[in-house]
Amino acid sequence: MMVLNGVRHWVRVVGDAQAGTPIVVVHGGPGGFIYDFERLTGPSLEKLGPVVYYEQRGSGRSDPAERYAVPLLVDDLEQLRRHLDLPRITLLGISFGGDLAAEYTVAYPDRVDRLILQGTALAGPLTPSPWGSGFEAVAASDEMRVAIRTAVANEGPGAVWDVVDRPTVDRFLFHQPAAARRVRALWAESGLINTGEMAAALAKEPPRSVPLADELAALDVPVLVLIGFWDRNAGVDACRDLATRLPRARLRVFDESAHFPNVEEPERYVAEIAAFLHTD
Repeated sequence: MMVLNGVRHWVRVVGDAQAGTPIVVVHGGPGGFIYDFERLTGPSLEKLGPVVYYEQRGSGRSDPAERYAVPLLVDDLEQLRRHLDLPRITLLGISFGGDLAAEYTVAYPDRVDRLILQGTALAGPLTPSPWGSGFEAVAASDEMRVAIRTAVANEGPGAVWDVVDRPTVDRFLFHQPAAARRVRALWAESGLINTGEMAAALAKEPPRSVPLADELAALDVPVLVLIGFWDRNAGVDACRDLATRLPRARLRVFDESAHFPNVEEPERYVAEIAAFLHTD
């Protein structure tokens, strides 16, 4: 455990963090955890060099926190870098973790060697949420489709998460049923849950005055955008357009994956990251 800004964070470093530029894995949620990624993808990723796993305040095995805000989460990550005495880092942000990793990159561009965004569109005011249509596409009954449409019409896309059942969520997040079962088993094994506290707190924050994608596009940072063709959470179109916006970005689409290509196409996933780390 490591105390960052007064909160004990769960941190695990694999390999010599001083031997090369480490990959810092930033999990999603908001309020998720890294347990499944660490076990399914970690062993292969760790062959590429040092890897730093950590769970954000109030998430996973880290202690609960009284405050949540994007600038505070960014500073937690900066305090982690300083505590480990890392001159530069490569950030691997997954889903919401990609937004957080991009926010850190904008705040500390000189500290980021490379940025990897998995299932992250950095959606702005002109980017419609794909949640409603995505959940409707994978709904298995007319009753579920009606519930989804009603929730979106009455309260917006975010309300769908309150009406969908577990099988619908699994079809939304995963293209291969076996992958969903594998991740669900690890979630159960971990005993960890997403309390929803961070997501609720961040939802109350005012919108950015300048879209995050605009600020990231102004930086000279290599970016790898990874997206599953069946990803209805971030959306292939939005990720393609994000990669188009960023001056040093490359886009990689995984044909047999949804939101978690690290689970559904693990060998190619690690190979794409390896290639990105070794190109100018």
